[in-house]
Amino acid sequence: MKNNPLHVFIVDDDKKVCDSLSNFFKLHDFEVNTYTSAQSYLDDLDRNYMGCLVSDIDMEDMTGLELQDSLNKIGCIRPTIFITGHANVNIAVEAMKLGALDFFEKPFDPDLLLTKVTDAINLFSEKIFILGCYNLLTQKEIEVFKLVISGDKNRSIADKLFISIPTVEAHRSKVMKKMKVKSVAELVRLSTLLNNNG
Repeated sequence: MKNNPLHVFIVDDDKKVCDSLSNFFKLHDFEVNTYTSAQSYLDDLDRNYMGCLVSDIDMEDMTGLELQDSLNKIGCIRPTIFITGHANVNIAVEAMKLGALDFFEKPFDPDLLLTKVTDAINLFSEKIFILGCYNLLTQKEIEVFKLVISGDKNRSIADKLFISIPTVEAHRSKVMKKMKVKSVAELVRLSTLLNNNG
């Protein structure tokens, strides 16, 4: 990943909204990219850039929900916050099912949006770091990882994986080192973050 992590991508077919949000985020030291259509955002998509997507839902040609669905299909995991002028429960539920982190109805408090975007970026950055550590684990270490966070003791892990206790201890030590933690409680926390879409 490269660039200033405080980066927001704004998609709204109302140019006034794009310009207003762009100016607001720039005042708070964000890098900002604005798009007046979902397709233009997809055309310009660069996964090397971290940041948060703030997208309107009610757009012609491709809605915000359709944009999120397209991003999910290509495996782009940039966090998304939706804004809309016509909120209802069904749309909110659908947005969350697609993986949106939050949902704002216009008009909204820009300071609250700023807080949510910042939190989303921080969470995403941490998840990327954790995922990088997790991807260093071997298949056997992943099996040990899953049993450790489930509360299994070394004897139980050895029995379930048909390996010796010293081998379990060696794998367990490597898991803790690669995941950069010193306790099972920390390991459980990382596992929760890895499996949490919010």
